[in-house]
Amino acid sequence: MSNTLVTERNVLVPMRDGVSLAVDIVRPAAGRAPAILNFNPYHKDGRGGRTSVASVHEHFAARGYAAVTADLRGLGNSGGVSPGPFAPGEGLDGHDLVEWIAAQPWCDGNVGMWGVSYPGITSLSTAATRPPHLKAIVPIHATSDLHRGVVSLGGTGSGFWMRADWGPRMVAYNLMPPQWLDLDGRWARTWSEHLEGNTPWVEAFAAHPGFDGYWRSRVADMGRIECPSFNICGWRDLYADCTPRDFAAIGAPKKLLMGPWKHEFPDTGKEAPAAGLADMERWFDRWLMGRRTGIEDEAPVSVYVQGREGVWRAEAQWPPARLAPQEMALGSDGSLGEAAGQGASEHVYDPTIGMQSLAWDPWTTAIDPALPHDQSGDDARSLCFTTAPLRAPMELIGAPEAMLEVAASALPLNLVVKLSAVAPNGRSVLITSGWVDLSGQVRPGERARVAVPLRATAYRLLPGERLRVAVSCADFPRVWPTPVPAVLRLFHGASRIVLPVCPPPADEARPAWGRLQPQVLASPNDRGGGQSWDLTRDLMTDTVRLSATKTERVRIDARTEVATDHAYGAAVSAARPDQARMHSTTTVRIERPVGATTLVARSVTTAHHTAVEVDIAVDGQPFWNRRWRYDAAM
Repeated sequence: MSNTLVTERNVLVPMRDGVSLAVDIVRPAAGRAPAILNFNPYHKDGRGGRTSVASVHEHFAARGYAAVTADLRGLGNSGGVSPGPFAPGEGLDGHDLVEWIAAQPWCDGNVGMWGVSYPGITSLSTAATRPPHLKAIVPIHATSDLHRGVVSLGGTGSGFWMRADWGPRMVAYNLMPPQWLDLDGRWARTWSEHLEGNTPWVEAFAAHPGFDGYWRSRVADMGRIECPSFNICGWRDLYADCTPRDFAAIGAPKKLLMGPWKHEFPDTGKEAPAAGLADMERWFDRWLMGRRTGIEDEAPVSVYVQGREGVWRAEAQWPPARLAPQEMALGSDGSLGEAAGQGASEHVYDPTIGMQSLAWDPWTTAIDPALPHDQSGDDARSLCFTTAPLRAPMELIGAPEAMLEVAASALPLNLVVKLSAVAPNGRSVLITSGWVDLSGQVRPGERARVAVPLRATAYRLLPGERLRVAVSCADFPRVWPTPVPAVLRLFHGASRIVLPVCPPPADEARPAWGRLQPQVLASPNDRGGGQSWDLTRDLMTDTVRLSATKTERVRIDARTEVATDHAYGAAVSAARPDQARMHSTTTVRIERPVGATTLVARSVTTAHHTAVEVDIAVDGQPFWNRRWRYDAAM
């Protein structure tokens, strides 16, 4: 295998409609090689291609692969206009990229796709179009259905992630100038096209809160995937529930890896890291190079069972066949067990509940897996039902579901169910959550049975710990608060939770890990950054506020650096949920020896509208400004 590599920058690839997408290629200098593709919106010449993706691609190129990084349509150096987030056409563009790569003289006709988050999603949507030369994919922290996964949890109104965090950040990224400056000035024409045609992606979340045709068209059919798929995710990630569902729907050869991570690569996991890169190598070696790596002979499912004494398990299927669901009643005395009792408990809607668990899955802040901390503050404001101390270990592997009989005094109103492990000292650790919008399921004042699916999980409780179910009507700011005061009545006689109790296997099989390679994910172009996370409660007004920041520094080349500063927050008052507010300011500064470009994107979201403003300055002089306002369709 030759160690000489060739790098090609900003190669333009024509799509079926004539628009050209920009790609970077690093490949062996001689011979034909299998190829891997990362197709993402985060700028191949910026953070989306110059940091960990570049490191992984150089690693694979040195092992005999051609590695390709591509900008999405309308973003970075690619031509055209962005059609919005997760557009149906992304799969078709991915299809055309795969077939173009396969036809190149340096490719042997075998192509794979991989990516963390958005590029993982594009690998799924592309695979669903069945490109003839796509032979394997590795989607990491990805989903085939964004609406289910994050836009609208259980049909509730989209909150923090789309309204104050990722959505507003993408306003800035999608209007940034291309960072590959070609000599004939194509970059300037491309930037002008983007400035003229790209609209803020937050419009999608304001205009399409429900699962309408817009979001249906963006669901990739996992049943159509024919190439082998290695699905990786973390229990504390946005897509912890979606990844096992996608895995179950795929009919091709497949593998599932679920660890105790947030939005990070398995090798760099803060807790129980796994050799994800080594398995990714073996997966591509098997299906793109035809090597017998043995990965297809191993147990197809590897899961980390969380808890104070966490353990890795190798399983034959998801969920495990030995699953023995167990029902527990939500007792009138606050117990969780066999006896339900009679009567009803009342919960006065408190829109401030949720701040304690927000750090569960965003990657942009609170990446530490120890967060969120103690849930007791939110528990105290919820209806709680808790078991006696357990006498024996209890393992939960699968998706719990609450079946609650409730009545709401007013609508709209959400129903939120959280499952926690309570330590002997009283510390409450979140296991998983579920959400449902009661509108359309109940009428004000009338009793109805409502199913609340909770996200899939794997968790082991030890003797002495207790299991707790907390019921409320809020999960702010992850879920947008409903606007009117209300009282929820929960009737004990028919209210249950079904737990995915899973006895330990007779054979304690463990995954056969390879070597951890966190150093491969490191990049000299990643110049570091920082995070802050501040929660406060005004006791006079009973208002909770989140103020958070994230900074990133990325080196583009020896003389260019991109600095990104993101400040964002949310606030809601217990008395006035209709006045909830989220805000965001993203500042991007591109420093070059010949000058600087600064882009500032600001957004404010209320129950009534979303306002966005972008200012761009070149060398300190105003260059471009635009404002948008979207009325909320919540």
